[in-house]
Amino acid sequence: MKSLSFTLIGIILLAMLITSCSGLGGVKTTPTVEEPTATAVPLKEITLCTAEEPKTLFYYGEQSKGAELVFDAIYDGPFDWVNYLAEPVIIEKVPSLGDGSASYVSGAVNASDLVVDVDGNIGPLAEGVKLFPSGCQAMDCAITWDGVTPIQMDRLTLVYTLKQGVQWSDDETVKAADSQYAYLVAAGLENSRYEEIVDEIVTYEAIDDRNVKVTTLPGLITSDYTQFFFSPLPQHALSSYTSGDLETVDAAAKLPLGWGPFKITAWNAGTGITLEKNEFYFRSAEGYPALDKINVKFLKTGRALNDLIAQDGCDVIDDSLIKAGASSEINTLQNDRAVRVETLPGENWEVLLLGINPASYDDGYYPYGSDRPDLFSDVAVRNAIRQCTDHEAIAGQQVLIGNGHPFVYFPYDVQNGSATNVFDTYDPTAANTALDAAGWKDYDANPATPRVAYGVSNVPDGTVFSLNLYTTTSSENAQIAQGIQTSLANCGIQIKTVATPAAELYAKGPEGVLFGRKFDLALISWKIGDTLPCALFESEEIPSEDNYWIGVNDGGGNVTGYQNAAFDAFCTSARYGSTDQAAALNAQLEAAKLLDQETPFLSLFFDAKTFIVDSKLCFPDERNSEKYPYSSLEYWDFRDTCN
Repeated sequence: MKSLSFTLIGIILLAMLITSCSGLGGVKTTPTVEEPTATAVPLKEITLCTAEEPKTLFYYGEQSKGAELVFDAIYDGPFDWVNYLAEPVIIEKVPSLGDGSASYVSGAVNASDLVVDVDGNIGPLAEGVKLFPSGCQAMDCAITWDGVTPIQMDRLTLVYTLKQGVQWSDDETVKAADSQYAYLVAAGLENSRYEEIVDEIVTYEAIDDRNVKVTTLPGLITSDYTQFFFSPLPQHALSSYTSGDLETVDAAAKLPLGWGPFKITAWNAGTGITLEKNEFYFRSAEGYPALDKINVKFLKTGRALNDLIAQDGCDVIDDSLIKAGASSEINTLQNDRAVRVETLPGENWEVLLLGINPASYDDGYYPYGSDRPDLFSDVAVRNAIRQCTDHEAIAGQQVLIGNGHPFVYFPYDVQNGSATNVFDTYDPTAANTALDAAGWKDYDANPATPRVAYGVSNVPDGTVFSLNLYTTTSSENAQIAQGIQTSLANCGIQIKTVATPAAELYAKGPEGVLFGRKFDLALISWKIGDTLPCALFESEEIPSEDNYWIGVNDGGGNVTGYQNAAFDAFCTSARYGSTDQAAALNAQLEAAKLLDQETPFLSLFFDAKTFIVDSKLCFPDERNSEKYPYSSLEYWDFRDTCN
């Protein structure tokens, strides 16, 4: 019975299966496969914290560090400066005499015509003006016009070609007409920092969609062809406004269009600026920018750096939020693997000036009268002072330093720079030997007492080697001055530090200590940028009564009284007498080598520009630029390991 039941059940099930299959009409079914939901790729987003909120983002308006940061994000170029040389970004190439994109065109000039003289000054052609005649592009062929002889001079013509594919962040093409429009805007502004450049230009025209042609006044010789290109403004968005309006209208001053890796999507006053990836960036096909969003957050100074990281979520802490008092925090953070401390040369150059020629010598030197003895005219003595100064110890007192042993006034390492000078090496034994040979004697063999002159050229016998060192009242300078005093005591040179209020130290001559040339030694900080300051040591920039204590052209920075005709020639060639930027840089190097050999000052160090950065946020390796790291925002990216 049991087996019969199982048989019946099997027959019934088979029948049901046959019936079911015939009901489908032979149609095959395809199983439904559910696609897995794609995981959203997280945005690469950072918070960049700064104390510098811009007043305006109008490109040709008031400049600030906060504005420069944003400009580096929304504009790319037009040129970058790396190792003191220009590199084109949105321009096909820097104009060159070699390929004809730069040229000097000869033409007649007449009395009273505006020309540029050999020092770069604009003025009417008149008798006595020193100028470059046609075909002359160097100081050795410059002439002084006699006011009568017919003369031809060269006008510089430059053609700039925009790269294809450069778009505004609203997808409009960046055109040559946008650069011409920017020039006209700048020319229409009052008290603009572009006034001098505008005055040197005769014509500025867009000759088609991609090419701009510029012609300058006759006589202008320069190697910096970048300065005559005006960074474009979006004419299609701004042409209805006057130049004055652009300083305040939102379309130019708050939410300007750009062509760079990022675009501004919001500016909340007092809080921050939001930068998002510009989908129309001309390098987007290469994968740039790597980040999707940068939240620029404005914070007040004085807060603990760890709080900025923990409470405000700062992935990058800008130098503006890092003050000298944060040194202990920075020391701690340098050992924190979650962050890294980026230290770069700052803009402040710490230098010890030697008062070679005091102003009292200008009417003649009277060593037995009221004039200070001629302590520094002997280069061997100046170099001995340098060799006796322990640069390393002085720099080591600073918690952070940008460049602890710069070559003269170069903040970054110099390509093809000179070999290390023997006097850069701290060697008090050699320095003492040199001082003794120069006639500065240590008769009591006691380094605690100063040396005395015996047979020193231009110095009365018996003169004690005792110097006043002027500096400001800051604690930092007091510490550095103490280091100098300690060093030089080992060579029998007595130092008395004179802490002086800055207003008195930097006052105009003849009253001021510096510009009145009334010091033995002066410890000061000079602001130095990508423009190398050889003019600070040109002979014509010695402040004196004859030039109203302001020098001839550049403010009278040569307060040391240093004079060297060969140096002057190299410096002038670098600034006004070179037509190639590499040649101009070489002239700067040659000028600097003379300073390095003759030591009118001791180059101590550049201060630090410091950033605290998330350890996995990587910057590019190329750092020899004043605007680094913001000049390379498109390359910023997260990686497990940064080089």
